[in-house]
Amino acid sequence: MYHETERCSSAFLFELAGIQRDTSFCTTGPAEGYLEIIRELEMDLSKITGFAAVSLQPNSGASGEYTGLLVIRQYHISRGDGHRNVCLIPASAHGTNPASAVMAGMQVVVVKTDPEGNIDLADLTEKAEANAASLSAS
Repeated sequence: MYHETERCSSAFLFELAGIQRDTSFCTTGPAEGYLEIIRELEMDLSKITGFAAVSLQPNSGASGEYTGLLVIRQYHISRGDGHRNVCLIPASAHGTNPASAVMAGMQVVVVKTDPEGNIDLADLTEKAEANAASLSAS
């Protein structure tokens, strides 16, 4: 299933590096250093992933998931696989998950969950197999 990446977000990385403590009121010197770190991280991530470019914004949340789904959608379109537009989302997902998928041009297929929100693996398998030709994200 599609999951947010808060623990891998740039905000989390900056927090680990001690940068998060500074505010938008920091002086020019540290700000220039932070921008250099951000640019270098973007370039390194681009090389590692093979993406033409990488952005560290938005960090996470609804904006992050929407951005991620747009990237996934455009990836399939760029390869001539525009028909791959199905996104499997668990019934227990936050409301922004299906909304983001629809806004990104995907068709949402809901996967059953148990009362604790755990994914029903049999239903996931069934829906993944039924939508294999058009599966875009899960």
